[in-house]
Amino acid sequence: MFDAKQEDRNDLAVVPFKFWVDHVENESGGLDAVHWASWGKRGYANWEKSEKVVRLVKDAKAMRGRPDAQPCVWDALEPHYNRWKDGLEAVTDGYALEGWAGGISVGQIAKCKSINVFSVEDLSRLTDENIHKLGPDGPKLRATAAAFVASLNGEGAKLAKENARLSAEVERLTKEAEDDRKAMREFMAQHQIEPAPMPADAAGAFASESVSRPVGRPRKAA
Repeated sequence: MFDAKQEDRNDLAVVPFKFWVDHVENESGGLDAVHWASWGKRGYANWEKSEKVVRLVKDAKAMRGRPDAQPCVWDALEPHYNRWKDGLEAVTDGYALEGWAGGISVGQIAKCKSINVFSVEDLSRLTDENIHKLGPDGPKLRATAAAFVASLNGEGAKLAKENARLSAEVERLTKEAEDDRKAMREFMAQHQIEPAPMPADAAGAFASESVSRPVGRPRKAA
């Protein structure tokens, strides 16, 4: 079961890392597929645990049959596992930090991921015990995330997500273009290649356009 504090169990502070398959030989000499899961705890760095999926399911069924049932690891992992089984990559639940335009810096995203916080919802639910791990700006960042999550309803939410997606796409394309230009300049410098000269007609046209012209109507001939 999930060996964490009561508040962690109530919040289902489980972050899926990966799922994979091992093959073991059975009694008839064939191979049986054994599914495994690996997960971490939100707010904890360098914390990882792995277990057979069949064992997680068994523990979950046993817990759900108890009168004092509590949330368990499988409650958080099951939807990700089902997507993985369908051939899809397990994705972060909620609004990804990278798409939160204007709400968080690159450095803050790196700090969040170091303690297994991958979405704005994760950040908004981060406990007082762990928020200090994000530095002095942690409480303010959590409050901003909570306000953002509260606003994610109706058309406003759709527009906010679309604007964030477009902003991220523009930023990506701009960076790619700048990287291409930088790589070309470095290549030309390394091989001592001079920029191609401008065609004579184009150069002449450019020069003529650059000459300042008098303002106003031309003077009439005598």
